[in-house]
Amino acid sequence: MSAGFRRDAWLIVGLLAVYLGLAAVLPAADDEVYYWSWARPLQFSYYDHPPLTAYLIRISTDLFGDSIFGFRVPACLATVFVIAVIAHLSRPRSLLPGIILTPLFTFGAVLITPDAPLLCAWAAYLWWLVEVHRRLTPVTEGVTSVEALPIPWWLWTTGGIILGCGVLGKYTMALAVPSGFVSFCMVRHQWKRWLPGYIAHGVVSFVVASPILIHNIQHDFVPLLFQWRHSMGDSRPGLRPFGEFIGVQLLLFGTLPFFLYPWVVWNFKKLCNDPRLRACACLYALPMTFFLYKATRAPLQGNWALVMFIGFWPLAAAWYDSVKQSLFWRRSTASAFLIPSIAVVVLAVHLIRPLPVIPTEADRITRQYRMDEATRDIASTIRARGESLPVFTTTYQLVAWLRFHSLDGRQIDQISRPSHFTQSPQHLTDVERAYVVADHLLPAEFIHGFDEPVLIETFPIRVRGDAVRELKLLLYTRSTIAQDKSPRLSVLNSELR
Repeated sequence: MSAGFRRDAWLIVGLLAVYLGLAAVLPAADDEVYYWSWARPLQFSYYDHPPLTAYLIRISTDLFGDSIFGFRVPACLATVFVIAVIAHLSRPRSLLPGIILTPLFTFGAVLITPDAPLLCAWAAYLWWLVEVHRRLTPVTEGVTSVEALPIPWWLWTTGGIILGCGVLGKYTMALAVPSGFVSFCMVRHQWKRWLPGYIAHGVVSFVVASPILIHNIQHDFVPLLFQWRHSMGDSRPGLRPFGEFIGVQLLLFGTLPFFLYPWVVWNFKKLCNDPRLRACACLYALPMTFFLYKATRAPLQGNWALVMFIGFWPLAAAWYDSVKQSLFWRRSTASAFLIPSIAVVVLAVHLIRPLPVIPTEADRITRQYRMDEATRDIASTIRARGESLPVFTTTYQLVAWLRFHSLDGRQIDQISRPSHFTQSPQHLTDVERAYVVADHLLPAEFIHGFDEPVLIETFPIRVRGDAVRELKLLLYTRSTIAQDKSPRLSVLNSELR
């Protein structure tokens, strides 16, 4: 076993230990709990995203317990795999410490969202592409040209499985299809060797991702239509959405991906002479071009472009290898990681001791702790009353938290944006008695036939002493049912209106 292999193995084991530690102490995000709720029960797919995240959460919680730590283990493993692929494809690995210390590979590494399986599948597909291109490319030993290696069908099948699993993770994986196809087109006079296998790998990926199609057929393609409208977004061309997109990526990864983008485009053909860099260039430059254009047309969510950076870092390593003799470029490269490094330090300090410079309304970390506590207290209060009733609320985030704390949480349809919970709509008017968790009275059309609600208790969500939200636990009863004579009823209007 080489010293380099042992060093890499210790790095991976050490990172995994750090990630598992963070997974145990960081508060759960609203969306993580939402994805946890998908796993009970499992479906072919879901309204918001494909199903792989739910499958991984179900396996993980069955093995490691139904807890925040339990559902985060797949994210930790996926991040470690992505870093291993970047390290494997990078020559040299001088940039690896800076990459590991970016927000995505520190605090973001433990979050279980559809980005976790997507990034894992994208990294695996990039690795697979490199191996296929190495077999396609003849090598020269001395003055003798060695014939390119054959590409077995099992290798094409493996690529199809990876691609299909990526689509099962998140629809963004579809960008790997045109990017990978362009990489094969860059191999001159070889199309007979790769085209049949490439088509076969596409068929395999379609079969693997078929649960999404089955689910959409069952639901009249409403989930896919939702994702299409969501991805298209509002058509608001201008510099502001473009600037916001650039700003988020600078915060996540620093200036190097944007500084080297023109270099990659200018040297694209040259980079494609190397099978390793050919795959990386296509899986970085083409998605980067797409997202830069897209950002000029409408606002983009910051996580949409994460995949393109996996192929970027091996390219950056190749560039750095050509300039590292210069003290100026070594210092400039180090400074390129300054913004994300500062962001990580600020987050770390804020976790230990909340920083007063961060406005309470923007302090999402502390708010997530308080949301967990508030919904836990709501669950305890309901159980103490001894009456098993459904608990309705207005947003999918609150439903997910209530279900996480073992309540029969249900989302009232048409008050807020639809979700997984509203694909089979449940209405308050379908029951005779129910609890409602909300921060305001429900509109009249949603409580037709009910008496004035009884206020059970209020649960303020305080961030560093400031109440940023106040959840109220209400009991709604139809007028034909005996009313709860609680004395809280007399003060309800003054407290809620």
